[in-house]
Amino acid sequence: ASGDWSSDVCSSDLIRKKYAKEDGSWDCYTCGKNITDKCNAHTGHFIPDSVSGAFIRYDLRNLRVQCMACNVWHGGMGSVFYRNMVAREGQDYVDQLFIDKNTSVKAYDHYLKLLDLYRTM
Repeated sequence: ASGDWSSDVCSSDLIRKKYAKEDGSWDCYTCGKNITDKCNAHTGHFIPDSVSGAFIRYDLRNLRVQCMACNVWHGGMGSVFYRNMVAREGQDYVDQLFIDKNTSVKAYDHYLKLLDLYRTM
């Protein structure tokens, strides 16, 4: 669905912008490696998109910048991602994401709402 793809691109751009350092690079959320090439700055999902459901899939609270190695070759580094998320955001934040993961929405309609919201950011 085009709404799904657009939500992915839009949320990825916002995550890269939000977590960019002053020099335009990023630190991988899981291994800490400095990422200087945009092609290597992946958008990692704390709750993987394969199990997250439509409500949380492109939710900015669930996304962080990861290097290609962590996000693709190492399967997202879920345990490290979890540990870092709790340490940096707090257990209540993480618990709320798991609660929100179970929210049922019509994916296409939800993605269109997110696109409208993200375009204003």
